[in-house]
Amino acid sequence: MLRGISQTYSAVFAPELFVLLCGLLLVGYEWRDAATRSVAGLGARLGVLGSGWAVAFLIYQGVPRMVAAVPEWGLDATGSAGLGVGILVIWAGWRWRDWGDLVPGFAAILVAVTVPHLAVTPFWDISSHVLYAVVPAGYLLFVDTRFVPLFVIALGMVLARPLAGAHTWLQSIGGLALALVFLAAYRYRARDRLADSVS
Repeated sequence: MLRGISQTYSAVFAPELFVLLCGLLLVGYEWRDAATRSVAGLGARLGVLGSGWAVAFLIYQGVPRMVAAVPEWGLDATGSAGLGVGILVIWAGWRWRDWGDLVPGFAAILVAVTVPHLAVTPFWDISSHVLYAVVPAGYLLFVDTRFVPLFVIALGMVLARPLAGAHTWLQSIGGLALALVFLAAYRYRARDRLADSVS
């Protein structure tokens, strides 16, 4: 029974869905505080988010179908690569339209954590479910503490993956450790920027 619940939890909060959920929440949060708030502006933002997501999904689903034999770690690698490229599309759209700094910061930390994940994946199968749950939820927690429930859901993935039989405990904790290192680095950098702007 516990295995079935963990598998369902892992499927419902899969990386592609959880990052999208966090992105949607962040878009709404940032739009809410926009100087010129309009339905058309929200639609444009959602269009950029959707375009990036379409690119990510095409890479994630398309590359394994085009390649005859994908190594065991290949699906995680194409998922991460797709997410990284799709998030870059979102970052570029946001910067081009100058819609604010929250979504580009979100994109930057996700792209940054994707690089070591891609490098490690062929050698060690750390949990991408954990990594891509904790990083976006942690970022949202930095934005507003009202996102605590989302972060708790992300932390639940650390338990769900080994209990579902998808990863070992060490692989799940490895995903958490990598996520926390990047969140701590982001927080440290954000603190330095705040100190510079005050002085």
